[in-house]
Amino acid sequence: MRLSVTALSALLCFGQYVEAYKRPAPAYRVHPDPTEYLDWLPNHQGHGNFQNRNNTVSPWRSHPHHPPHFPRPGQCNFQHSSHASSYWLPKFHGVHQGTSPFAVNGSSYQVYRNVKDFGARGDGVHDDTAAFNAAISNGGRVSGGLGSLGTTGQPALVYVPSGTYLISGTVQLFINTQIIGDALSFPTIKAPSGAANGSVVVSGFDPGQGSTTNFYLGIRNLNIDTTAAATDNTIYALNWAVSQATNLINVNFKLAPNSNHVGIEMDGGSGGGGSGTFMGDLTISGGLIGIQLNNQQYSIKNVKCTNVATCIAIQHCFVVTFQQIDCNNVGACIDLGQEDVAGGVNLIDSWCDGCGVVVNGSSSVVLENVVVTDSGPTVLVNGTAKLSGSLEGKTWALGHVYNDDLTIDNGTFLPYTNRGNLADQTGRYYTKPQPQYANLPVSAFVSVKDCGARSDGQTDDTEALQAVLLTNANCKVTYFPHGVYLVTKTLYVPPGSRIVGEVWSTISASGSFFNDSSSPQPMFQVGKPGEVGTAEITDMLFTVADVLSGTILVQVNMKGANQGDVSFHNSHYRVGGAADSRTETACQTESEPCPAAFLLTHLTESSSTYIENAWLWAADHDLDGTYNQQIGTGRGMLVEATAGTWLVGTGSEHHTLYAYQFNNAQNVFAALLQVETPYWQPTPRAPAPWTPNATWSDPTFDGCDADVSQCYMQWALRIIGADTEKLALYGQGFWVFFNGPNYVNIVDLEDLAKGNSVELYNLNTRGVQNMITIGGSGGEAAATQAENAGSWGGVLAAYLGFE
Repeated sequence: MRLSVTALSALLCFGQYVEAYKRPAPAYRVHPDPTEYLDWLPNHQGHGNFQNRNNTVSPWRSHPHHPPHFPRPGQCNFQHSSHASSYWLPKFHGVHQGTSPFAVNGSSYQVYRNVKDFGARGDGVHDDTAAFNAAISNGGRVSGGLGSLGTTGQPALVYVPSGTYLISGTVQLFINTQIIGDALSFPTIKAPSGAANGSVVVSGFDPGQGSTTNFYLGIRNLNIDTTAAATDNTIYALNWAVSQATNLINVNFKLAPNSNHVGIEMDGGSGGGGSGTFMGDLTISGGLIGIQLNNQQYSIKNVKCTNVATCIAIQHCFVVTFQQIDCNNVGACIDLGQEDVAGGVNLIDSWCDGCGVVVNGSSSVVLENVVVTDSGPTVLVNGTAKLSGSLEGKTWALGHVYNDDLTIDNGTFLPYTNRGNLADQTGRYYTKPQPQYANLPVSAFVSVKDCGARSDGQTDDTEALQAVLLTNANCKVTYFPHGVYLVTKTLYVPPGSRIVGEVWSTISASGSFFNDSSSPQPMFQVGKPGEVGTAEITDMLFTVADVLSGTILVQVNMKGANQGDVSFHNSHYRVGGAADSRTETACQTESEPCPAAFLLTHLTESSSTYIENAWLWAADHDLDGTYNQQIGTGRGMLVEATAGTWLVGTGSEHHTLYAYQFNNAQNVFAALLQVETPYWQPTPRAPAPWTPNATWSDPTFDGCDADVSQCYMQWALRIIGADTEKLALYGQGFWVFFNGPNYVNIVDLEDLAKGNSVELYNLNTRGVQNMITIGGSGGEAAATQAENAGSWGGVLAAYLGFE
């Protein structure tokens, strides 16, 4: 019997027929020149020739037929196994359906590639360097993401099967590359015995861009092994001089014992080490240094170092939060380097067994719940022990502490945070690894393109996507092959959903439904108020296809039956700056930025969400061309949740009114909140181009002195509302590049009740006057940068909630 396209799609959606320190420190530029973010553009005029560039958004092509409305299947047609025999990814046909719709010849562009298809042997004998680099560069991909593919038009998912791959040179990644190994049997990238001094085995730093614009890169499920190389040589397993929207997880670094080998370095040349947000779930054994940290900021989670001279050596970092660091038989667990190399450092929920010293060096330091056994000093400053012994269930700070008043001393114990339902059964803050579904068979996955979705950036995919999400709830994993999926109304994600993207598959709002700022609508809605269940979203990207002032990109209403049942991993937000959106060409006005989106993320009162590695970016420059855009998104992240929220490694940049707002929020944990203020403010002054909406508790800036224009600028963080309580925020990096040094306010504490348990640990600022203001614009300055000078401007070890 011959099946129709619709009938075949139905069968496929049911899954019945679907079976994938020795290198000198580089000069660090602490104040980037405004032209340097775009300095590559004039030299590449004519690049970014996208055949389908979105210069108009209405009308979109209508779908030729309605996708079938499938009944919920009686059974899911697969069995879960705790011991799958093979990893689903390379066998799943959906990985071959990804397209790059806004690149020349996008229909024929190959997103997924397997290194063995390019000649890699994986036998540990033959040199596989050329094969890896061929797999990465295939299809016209070039360093820096330039050429006819632009930056966003050159995605590549490079799969590495199990095996041992001898690498005599360097595996060089380009922007928009994900390297993914077999999740059930990690492949090994191995340096040869003849590796030269200074060799880099894998470079995640794309030299075609500066380190602060090395976005959209990922490596997971690999072993990188340097044990065969000469121990006297300095060998770098990985150069990871990267910035936001990068994903380094599940990598094991096997370094030669008692050697000069380094696991991770961050060498971006004269541009510094980058501007990152998150890495985690790493192991490091042997070698001189595990992680040589040289970056603006980071959240680093779940790293185990064994038999390493120094687990983490900070070459430079303004603020970093270390969570669940496990050091065993190391000389130093964390070395802060020379004075003023590190700004604010948090070490929480960690272990040190057999450490010569736990933390060495001078900085603003917070230690909380650190178990120390058979070790030397817990904190050593200039050769003097400041603290010894274990800190299990205790908090200790070195630096400036505000607790009803400012104290500056050589270390003090603070009240231990009331963690409540934010903690797991061990008392540590709950964490969750990124789901990879390694133990599910290939039949457990369904591609949305088999269910009628086009992902061409021009067709309305709303009905097709909604149908497949409803069908697969509490059943199969929904796979989004790479592409741009337009939706013209709210896409509802029901309880029981598991969504996986491919090199940041894009969902984009389109049409008049999202263009009323007086009645904003969610594009991607996870659950409805009161619903309880599971929703896991990984490797996705959310954006708008046009200037749509009524768009809430993501709204979460649902909570899980268990901690972390609702979670986002390695999923990001981008408004403007790319060829897949008309904002690239429509937002070039210099008089007033365009109100391109209302709000990027809304965690509502009824939600409970775990978010790990998220960048909420209103584009300050063009990734695909030479357009000088002025994007004026209204708001970054609004948190009103009370049941439990975890924010691990997030950044929110260039939004008009605020980057983060916690409004009557409760039970929130954050490991790093990173903000860059809008480069264009105060011209015009905030709140322009928006009108504050009291329904959304927007700041009004009415308290500003009319003669002080730099009061009318974005809040990096607002914590407001009498019901707000139990907020534990570890590490804030709030940077003002082009509007300082007279940027007036940056953090607003407003209408909080006494005893609110709002705790800020290691707040770092740059280019501001008031680090913390009580009562909004025109309120009282509670902490100024001048009285807390340090790091990149100002640094507070702790600010504890009080009225």
